[in-house]
Amino acid sequence: MKIFSKIKLFMLIFFSLNINAYACDFIKVPMGTLISAIEDQYDDLPDTSSDEWGSETLKYNYDTSNFCDDELLKNSYMNIFVKEKKLIGIEIEGIDVDKNINQLLKFSEINFGLKDEQAKKENWVGVVDLSTGGKSILYGKVMGLDGIYESIEITTPAYGDFLIMGDVVEMNQ
Repeated sequence: MKIFSKIKLFMLIFFSLNINAYACDFIKVPMGTLISAIEDQYDDLPDTSSDEWGSETLKYNYDTSNFCDDELLKNSYMNIFVKEKKLIGIEIEGIDVDKNINQLLKFSEINFGLKDEQAKKENWVGVVDLSTGGKSILYGKVMGLDGIYESIEITTPAYGDFLIMGDVVEMNQ
């Protein structure tokens, strides 16, 4: 009986240590993935069956909880960028300065390995490049009218310019 209990304890510890740090699988979707390939997993993704927009970059705004079940992201929204029916970028932005104190910073520490001591300072504003393995990941804090807002941008070097150029069309769902 002792051996059976030890095996159960070992398995419990083993499986609990192998839990992936991502509480948001959507951020792991590779940039350049066709929306049609992932629309069954994520019901709220835009319908890309129309060719109405051609080569324009389309920006869709969602509550982050539509794609991520993570307490650190509960006071944020997500912009999803689509070009030529492909996912080309994800941007997560804090909504409320008072309720979102370093929540995206903590999320970035857990999921992307952010270890910047400057970024932890209360009044710090700037950008930290967390890019790795062909993925462009930026964590930033910007000064708004009523305080400092956090953001995370995920894309690739090939798609990065399409997220900031003047050709981005904001879509309403």
